[in-house]
Parts: sequence; C-alpha cells; structure tokens
Amino acid sequence: MRFYHGSYAAIAYFQIIMSLVRTTSERVEKWLKLNQPSVASFPYPGLTSQEIQDLTKNLPFKLPKEVQELYQWHNGTRHGHGFFPFHVFYSLEECLGFNQSIVDYWDDAQSMSLHSLILFSIDKSFFFTVGSCEEKESSSIWVMHMGNEPVVCFQSLTHLLLMMAECYKTGAYYVNDKGYLEEDTAKSTLVFKIYNPDIQNRPDLGIY
Repeated sequence: MRFYHGSYAAIAYFQIIMSLVRTTSERVEKWLKLNQPSVASFPYPGLTSQEIQDLTKNLPFKLPKEVQELYQWHNGTRHGHGFFPFHVFYSLEECLGFNQSIVDYWDDAQSMSLHSLILFSIDKSFFFTVGSCEEKESSSIWVMHMGNEPVVCFQSLTHLLLMMAECYKTGAYYVNDKGYLEEDTAKSTLVFKIYNPDIQNRPDLGIY
C-alpha cells in the first residue's frame, strides 16, 4: 500500500506543479494584455507532449516537466514582446539551436552547458534551465551575464512565474504615465525573497 500511496502522492504533486505553471502564466498574460498590450504578444500555440518529445529526443538530458508544461502553454513569444517584459521568450526550436553556442560562451562550464537549455534572454543576459538524465518535476533557473560565470537566480521556473505574477498584482511592476513598464525595486525585492528565500543572486530583469 505504501508504494501506491507514494505513487498517488507523486502524481498529485506533479499535477499541482503543472497547474501552477499554466495558471500563473495565464495570470501574467492577462495582466499584460490589460495593462501593457504593446508587449503582450502570444501568437504561437503550445506544443503537444508528443511534439516536445520529438523535438528533444536527441538531447543528452530530459527537460524538467515544468518547462515542458510552459511550452505546452505557448511556444514562445514574438521577439521584443511579453511574457516578462523586454525579454525574449524563445520557441523550443530556437532554444535547441542555442545548445552549441552555450558551450562556446562558457569555457569553464562545458559539463553544465551540455545539460542546459536557454529559455529567455535580454541584451547579453541568458536565463536557462538545467536538465538531468531522469525527468524531474522542476529545476533551478540560472542566469549568465556575458563575461560572468552563471549563477542560480530562481529556485525553479514555477517560482519565477509566481514571483512575476505577484509583482504585477502588488504593483511592484507597473505602467508609468508614459505607458512604459517600470519596477518598484523595494516591492519587487520583497516579493523575490518570498518566492526565492534561498537565492542570493537576484537578477536584474531589465524593467526600469
């Protein structure tokens, strides 16, 4: 009975994580469309589970399930448009094309590079997830600023999404009188600490 109980618990946990990824992404999308429609562009439909498996079958690692769920929601945004403002949310096809480039950037981190996938970028900063041989529910999100070593910046993609949604809700991210998105760093820092209490490397998300 313990085996079955554990199996049901694992399935329930997975369903909660997946629900959070989708519902939180939809909250962010809704806020952007209502308040900052100029950057809210989500024209690319999500991929099916089979399409994701086919695209990633040659990777030397498995994508975290939360990342797969993100791509089942939408397969990226138009460059220069939403998800979190001013960042590119790449399609899975684009992400897969970056793998070799990552190795070129990180001379001292090739073993990590071979198991990572860039999800977002802004200017010369890249946010990526790290996979593993076995499919896991989640993974920490790392950031690499050009010329610096990569560091962990979010506990997981789910934590990143929850933080973003809360920042919009509480006014930590807001639209100024000129129609541009700005950040109240005092508020956003508090939200970041709530959802990522063990992370010391709070990234600059490029919201000014």
